[in-house]
Amino acid sequence: MEGNGSVTCAVTTEEEGMGTETMKLDDSSYDLIWERATAGLADRAAWWTHRAASDPGITLMEMWAVLCDMQSFYLDQMQEGHYRGYLKLLGMEPDEGRCARAWVIFGKVGTNCILPAGVRVLADTMVFETAEETELTANRICGFYRGADGYQASGMLLSRKNRLSLLKAKVLFSFLLEKSLQAGHRFTFYVLLDEQQRNPPEAGFALVRLVWEYRTGNGWQEARTLRDDTRGLLYSGCICLEIGTSMTAEGGGEIRCRVAQGEYDQMPVLYKVSLNAVEVIQRDTRCCQEYGVFSESCARIELRSYLARTGNVRVFAEQETGLWREITSECVIGPPVSPHSLRRYVYFPGSARCRFVCSVKGFEEEYVPCPVTGVTGQRISLPWDNVLRDSVELMLAQEEGLYRDYRRTDPEEVRWDNAWHWGETGSEIVLGDGRHGEIPFPSGNGLVLTSLALFEGEKGNVSIGRITKPEAPELFPGITCRNPLTGKEGRNRRRPSEQFREAGDGLLQPERIVTGKDAEILAGRTPGLLIRAVRAEWRERTLTVTVVPKVDLESEFCRQVYRERVEKYLEQYRPAGIGLRVWITRGE
Repeated sequence: MEGNGSVTCAVTTEEEGMGTETMKLDDSSYDLIWERATAGLADRAAWWTHRAASDPGITLMEMWAVLCDMQSFYLDQMQEGHYRGYLKLLGMEPDEGRCARAWVIFGKVGTNCILPAGVRVLADTMVFETAEETELTANRICGFYRGADGYQASGMLLSRKNRLSLLKAKVLFSFLLEKSLQAGHRFTFYVLLDEQQRNPPEAGFALVRLVWEYRTGNGWQEARTLRDDTRGLLYSGCICLEIGTSMTAEGGGEIRCRVAQGEYDQMPVLYKVSLNAVEVIQRDTRCCQEYGVFSESCARIELRSYLARTGNVRVFAEQETGLWREITSECVIGPPVSPHSLRRYVYFPGSARCRFVCSVKGFEEEYVPCPVTGVTGQRISLPWDNVLRDSVELMLAQEEGLYRDYRRTDPEEVRWDNAWHWGETGSEIVLGDGRHGEIPFPSGNGLVLTSLALFEGEKGNVSIGRITKPEAPELFPGITCRNPLTGKEGRNRRRPSEQFREAGDGLLQPERIVTGKDAEILAGRTPGLLIRAVRAEWRERTLTVTVVPKVDLESEFCRQVYRERVEKYLEQYRPAGIGLRVWITRGE
């Protein structure tokens, strides 16, 4: 298979002393096909003497020559759909891109409030959205312990001059809350660190095991750690603790961080600890859906998502599995939320399980779908190139007021009668697979997107600037937002052909230790470590690898961690019958 997009085959003829020859499929033109066909008429049908274009037989020959030319051309092409099939055979998922992510700190929170999922915040014109529903607290950090200096104002941090290098002691640091926490409370905060340039760590990597404790009337109690994105204070991130018993009622709440097991190779450097940290994703959700059940005892349902509170809402009642009737006109939908009313309700005088399709204002006017014609292989093109494919769900009109769910699946694996999948190019939806699938009812404007998100990965990965305000600041009066670190991980999707060629390059370059240089390169990539240099040499069928950490390791624990991790990482590349020995030494 060549990289120019053509299907080729290799033929080896050893008898004639020939090498490997690459041959293309038959690429005869229309003229050549026509000449061959007419040249054979004299032998196969001598009685056929009328060769004018008006002869029906000649017309059919011209048609088949055109079809043969087209078929041979397309057989000789490598479409993106072919590469998707090859990736599937290799057990690889097509790359659909990735949304950039960042952390945002919400400040000046006057009262406890709920921040719904999908709240849009802006970095210039780029939109980020909160990843999950979060409770913002009016509590604040009013002091930070600095050893002999006691508790100082927390605002002293957040600059390179005032950063705090944590002490090489069991208790790393502690901070004081203005209000004490009650039993069962889940307390979340963000730790901003001066991150070291480590090799990307494996899942679960940590040099130490930390214990977070809080002061109660009976002394220090250990909190349950529900989440730690910092990997033991190696990276900036969010930490969530669960408080088992109430803190002391007076004097606020005190929390400290203690090393329970292990040691750092280089002590963390702390900039700031902040409350009300929320992870945001660089995507633009155009519509989403919620569900609720109306009954005689519950005629009013509160809408939860940000789009439901601020945008357009359509209501559909379930008639049977997968079939929905629109009842928007029968409902009373409250106005969008405002600073004076932070809740939005839907009223319906009846009993029904309902779906609320919520969309950003102006979305429906911006997008008019193409008609659904009733053809099994109907293709619907969406007018965006940056669709986040996993987010799309849709319904199609069946008859007056009724819509059916069209759930996406792989038509080659599961023969659902309402399956659909993505086309080979662009943002194109294909109903069925061209041979199978339910034939939808004809409808001029019968497509309802119930979930859709867009993204622009590369922009979020390069530079997003500063996140400075919510899209609707009037909903959060007085509350500020900012991102302490720029977004990361965002990138656009790669074409399946590019991904396939990259996979091929990797298969042709197996990473095995053959020379000492191979061992040095691989050891330098050991996940999670700070490595300055690596030296390798062969001694009596034993590969000796000497690793120089980026910082001098004073503790035997850290040296042992480095040694074990390098040995474990190199073991998968070690040649059979060759011993492996790793030494950890100081730099010269």
